[in-house]
Amino acid sequence: MNPVYTQSMVEPITVEKRSEKEISFRYKVRPESSHYSGGVDFERVDDALRIVISRCAVGSPCEPMAKSVIPLDDSWQAEVHLPFDAARVVVLHADGEKQVYP
Repeated sequence: MNPVYTQSMVEPITVEKRSEKEISFRYKVRPESSHYSGGVDFERVDDALRIVISRCAVGSPCEPMAKSVIPLDDSWQAEVHLPFDAARVVVLHADGEKQVYP
């Protein structure tokens, strides 16, 4: 998992619990002419669900582990639903990492 976006590029980030086993993760999609984010990659490490926001080249194959469930519109937001059985959610950014839940 290789983070490309800095924290300021994808904020605000919100996390909501959808059920006992699933969360909703919402973030800002950085407007770019040759790239986009269509979802996230994630892994469970110890007590944390670690998330990296994907960056895909337009016109090239790109398969993030969890794809956005809402269409990209003028609000430039993406939302993914992720399995959740950890104690916390951590987002990896190019400039560090940040716990976003709880």
